Amino acid sequence: MKSYFDEGEEFDDKRKERRWNLPIPVRVKGTLRDGAAFEEESITTEVGPFGMCVLISKDVHVNDTLVIVAPEERFESPAKVVSVHAVGANKHRIRVHFTPPATFKREAAAKKYIYDLEENNWVGYMEAETYYNSKLEPFGRIQGTTIVRMDSDQVLFHVKGERVYDTRGNCIGHIM
Repeated sequence: MKSYFDEGEEFDDKRKERRWNLPIPVRVKGTLRDGAAFEEESITTEVGPFGMCVLISKDVHVNDTLVIVAPEERFESPAKVVSVHAVGANKHRIRVHFTPPATFKREAAAKKYIYDLEENNWVGYMEAETYYNSKLEPFGRIQGTTIVRMDSDQVLFHVKGERVYDTRGNCIGHIM
């Protein structure tokens, strides 16, 4: 089955690639202009097959080369900084593009997000046998293709293929 991270997926955005608003823990490694090496743990604000946006405190510049490590995804790649935006005191939102042939895919990730395409945001995630809501709280148990409330056996969702449906049959999101 085709993944929503695949290159050929069509979307309405004018960007070259689809981007997803997923909070993925990453380590950013690089060397500053003064020659000092750094390594900083952060989280993504957007991810796509060929790049991501990350919040960091270090002063990096367009065209700098960094290494992005996403341990939960089993992903590591050199990346080129393509934009830098200050978002506060000592906080920068940087966009990086991975050095080809690296492509970011989520197949290896233990944490599977449930992503609402219309809202362009994740609504929860599944990890091991637990469903977590958007507040990162354990909220449900995964029992086969059904997700039930943690504190009762009330059915919350049904999993069918790469989609999750509410009890009325409405798709609440795609599994990524």
